[in-house]
Amino acid sequence: ASDDARFAAAVAAFGQKLKGSSFAEIRWDEIRQLATDARGTDEYGYRAEFVQLLDLAAALDPEPPCTAPPENRNCR
Repeated sequence: ASDDARFAAAVAAFGQKLKGSSFAEIRWDEIRQLATDARGTDEYGYRAEFVQLLDLAAALDPEPPCTAPPENRNCR
């Protein structure tokens, strides 16, 4: 998928996570990774600003650490 499509997916996941949707079984760090990997050319810095907003939201809503073994990393 293109950077634009992957970044849009990160934004959608962010919105679902904020809403508390049952469809948002994704961790903040996973959303951040998706957004960061899809930043592409960020001419006006909007995507970088989104990542900062994502970091702020994650800091305000911390998730418990995942204690599952690496081969079974399905902590949600």
